[in-house]
Amino acid sequence: MVRKEELYAAVDDRESDIVEFLAEFVRIDTENPPGRNYREGAEFLGDALAARGYDVEYVDVPGRIVAEHYPDRTEHKRVNVIGRRGEVSDEGPNVHFTGHFDVVPAGEDWTFDPYDPIIEDGAMYGRGTSDMKSGIVASLFAIDALDATDVDLPGSITQSMTIDEETGGFTGLGYLVNEGYITSDNTDYCVYTECFDGSRVCLGHRGVLKFRVTATGKKAHGCMAQDGFNAISALNDLLTRMEAYRDRLHQRTTDEPVTPSESRRADVSATMIDAGYSENVIPDRATATFYRVLVPEESVAQARGEIEDLVSETEADFPETEVSYDEIMFAEPTIVAEDCRVSQTYLEYIGDFYDDPGFVVSPGSDDQRFLVNDAGISECIVYGPGLLAQAHVVDEHVPIDRVVTATKVIAVATADLLGVLG
Repeated sequence: MVRKEELYAAVDDRESDIVEFLAEFVRIDTENPPGRNYREGAEFLGDALAARGYDVEYVDVPGRIVAEHYPDRTEHKRVNVIGRRGEVSDEGPNVHFTGHFDVVPAGEDWTFDPYDPIIEDGAMYGRGTSDMKSGIVASLFAIDALDATDVDLPGSITQSMTIDEETGGFTGLGYLVNEGYITSDNTDYCVYTECFDGSRVCLGHRGVLKFRVTATGKKAHGCMAQDGFNAISALNDLLTRMEAYRDRLHQRTTDEPVTPSESRRADVSATMIDAGYSENVIPDRATATFYRVLVPEESVAQARGEIEDLVSETEADFPETEVSYDEIMFAEPTIVAEDCRVSQTYLEYIGDFYDDPGFVVSPGSDDQRFLVNDAGISECIVYGPGLLAQAHVVDEHVPIDRVVTATKVIAVATADLLGVLG
């Protein structure tokens, strides 16, 4: 058995190693899109896992699967990595940590080089520090702290590090779940170490439906517009209907603790519009892209049906047009119970470091849905040190003390779940 004070001290002893490892990790530019340096990132993590006694497997995604989801990025190879220690058994407990190592493009206007991390005022700056390379580092070093106490760990520990979460996760964690690498049979407790400030337990997320609609028309010269039909007119009708639909959606709220509280409602937004060839040509195509957000009580099928009804109404009022619906991606809402064991265990030990810890639900979707909805793992939370407000921003950073604290919470919660905390 091990005492939590021993674990906290073991993490403190490794603070400089945590910082050094995170900095080295951030220096690997794994921007997505397009999906750069995934092999390098996977091997960096695989080497770290192997050095710690994990059995390591690299999972390459077949080209046909990549082409299905990302046809314009097939030249970038997709590879995930999994490390496992101990024997998976029915007796368990089998604990799984997972996180993604792709990052969004850094963009411009940084004060610092996004891939040459520095520490300033107690925080590390660099792309991926909060979202979410620090989460992967925290779970890795949390198990190091357990190892340092020489306690015998029953069951199994698995760490998976995945790709493409920033563009849907279909070739990352989604692929691992679909191929049976992660199942409810080999996983009793799962922690997805995405950024949520380290002070809260995230139970799930809202859903999303991304789609585009294209209205057709008939091309004509602008001086003889009567000879054609303007596709923009039909699209404008649909956009007007969407605005009314948006007002109705705002009345569709949830009691789940979505943060920020302003996001506790359903929504739809037009995010891109494309139409026209020249100022003197009546356009025969007009396209709009939409982002539909679902509260946990909704389903993608429900949202899809409502949108198809709006499309049909526009077609009925504009017989000259056809309006096509093209789905880009969807993610069903996901949520687990507050009273499941992994939720309550993490909540308890977060309370050692933060006043009034609580439960939250993410405003956006993430890879947790694959674990809960597809793999059927009900004991699955999101917990990580990164700052949610720092995700995808210029001068992204993570406070070092948040990383160290989250590592402590993960270490002691894992000891509790494994039944070795005294």
